[in-house]
Amino acid sequence: MNKFERARQVLDQINADGWLIICVEDSDVNSRFMLGVASHARNYVYVSRDGKHKILAVEMEAPMIQKSLEAKEIDAKVLVYKSADDLKTKLKEVIDQPRVALNFGEKVLDSEGSGYADYLRVGDYFSVKDLSPKTEFISSAPIIYELRSVKSASEQSDLINTCQSTLEILESVPEWVKLGMTERDIRAKIEYEYMKVGKPAFETIVATGPHSADPHHNTSMKKIKPGVLLIDTGLQIDEMCSDITWTFWVGKNPSEKFIKAYKALYKAKEVANEYYTDGTKNNIPAKKCRECLAELGYDHEKLYFHGLGHSLGFEAHDIGMRISHSVPDNFTLKENMVYTNEPGLYWQGEWGVRLEDDVIIGKNKCEQVTNVPFDPLTI
Repeated sequence: MNKFERARQVLDQINADGWLIICVEDSDVNSRFMLGVASHARNYVYVSRDGKHKILAVEMEAPMIQKSLEAKEIDAKVLVYKSADDLKTKLKEVIDQPRVALNFGEKVLDSEGSGYADYLRVGDYFSVKDLSPKTEFISSAPIIYELRSVKSASEQSDLINTCQSTLEILESVPEWVKLGMTERDIRAKIEYEYMKVGKPAFETIVATGPHSADPHHNTSMKKIKPGVLLIDTGLQIDEMCSDITWTFWVGKNPSEKFIKAYKALYKAKEVANEYYTDGTKNNIPAKKCRECLAELGYDHEKLYFHGLGHSLGFEAHDIGMRISHSVPDNFTLKENMVYTNEPGLYWQGEWGVRLEDDVIIGKNKCEQVTNVPFDPLTI
């Protein structure tokens, strides 16, 4: 069953006539997710409950969209608009329905909100309301969650392929990284390799020395020096992203403090993996991870200040509640969801270590798709 048909099922459940995706200069990733191709100009994807799906696109992109839909065996009509007035006329005909879902979230600051659906620009929202004033516009959050939170067999296969390609590139890092290169030099090389097979899932984080103590360090022109080198990177091939963090040591003899921290995180990650299972509360793997770190003598309240994992899929941070010790008890993991497992320890002004793998939630046991090295790699 293709994505359009799966979306139709949810439209029936929420009693909506259609789902409208409005995308301008790649503003809504769900356009690419549904069409299978990026349409950069203003485009509208309308998934209809009655199966009469329509796409509004500019003339230069319509053939590209049509070919993509045909390749995926999706029966949808591509309508070309040639002016603003032409667009308004055709769009009004499409959305003139009692109840239409749009990509806006609700209660985005609440832990149980639907901020993951919040792609719609304010101006576009008012425009469609003006075009179809009698239409009730509702949030598409239930549709997006259904389509993207639990991964299909083909998506899982794509994930495994993507992760394998990512690991091959990471494994080559010690062969070419040299003292004196900048963080940006390393990022450029990694992402160049990605572009041969896919594209970067996000901007690679390369952090040397004290920079590695900032989990979201902005890769800079700082030159690589002896000590810690942290690389957080991801590749996208087809529909799935990888997200992997390896922490290297530049030099021959890693410090004892670094090795102990590395081994502790490796152990804590293994413990957490035991709870990446169907029906387990999202907070349990994170709590078990922190308990392990505490037993090993690490003050996780001070040294570990982010969640354990996030959903992974069509985007590096995909649809689904994060895995964290602070997540409410009513969120549970489901079989075939995909998550990261990424504990870290950070000493500000000194260095940090993070080990990140990608995991498929299993019925009784997870599938660890990637494996960080058991011993830290030296450069």
